[in-house]
Amino acid sequence: MKSHKMGCDEDLVKCAVFWTNFILALVGISLISLGIIYKVNYEEIIDAIPDEFDDLTIIPVLIIPVGTSLIVLAVFGCYGCLTEKIKYVIVYIIILLLQFVIQLGIGINAIYKLGNEQIFKHHLDVTMEDVFRRSSGKQLVDLIQHRLRCCGFNGPDFWDHLIPRSCLKTDSTDIFRSSCSIEMFEYVKYCQHVLGTVIIVLSLAEIIASIVSLFFVHYLKNNLSRDFIFIKEYTFEEGEI
Repeated sequence: MKSHKMGCDEDLVKCAVFWTNFILALVGISLISLGIIYKVNYEEIIDAIPDEFDDLTIIPVLIIPVGTSLIVLAVFGCYGCLTEKIKYVIVYIIILLLQFVIQLGIGINAIYKLGNEQIFKHHLDVTMEDVFRRSSGKQLVDLIQHRLRCCGFNGPDFWDHLIPRSCLKTDSTDIFRSSCSIEMFEYVKYCQHVLGTVIIVLSLAEIIASIVSLFFVHYLKNNLSRDFIFIKEYTFEEGEI
């Protein structure tokens, strides 16, 4: 009866480890997807981002390898669970905690990357006005106006009476009234906040996986101690006979 209970406990512990690693792999895939989406979005409007802040694209690039390493770690964690080697699981936990620190740092950096918002707004306004006044920036201007549902650098009056089609609402003659400089500022702020928050929230998966793995290590050590005591008692009884 006791051995049956031990076997049941072992199945539950292993199941918990496998499920946490499965979730960890999903988090890795989510981070890779998030990184690719934001990287593409930023690269499309990179010419409208001030040179002083063009490293905003670095954070999406960084979370792609972070997500990849999480998938590799999830596989390694499952291997450690199958082999029941304590050293492997301990190494896995250490790397997982380091990964958590790195991911947390990237998330915090994303949220506070803009620093002083007024300074960023000033540089953004200068860059945006230059883009809107350049004849070569028409394609980018159309993209910004269509995506952000805005019109002109400081509103529709910027274009006088020559309103571009990208200022018009879909299937309508109505014009977007928002200033593109304000909408771009809010868009970048929103992107950074969402990116940072999601990265930080997803980093909790590493903590959960570490805690579950620590329980697994504790379980393995208890099993080893129990087996050692059993062998010792068995040897002692044999000696008496």
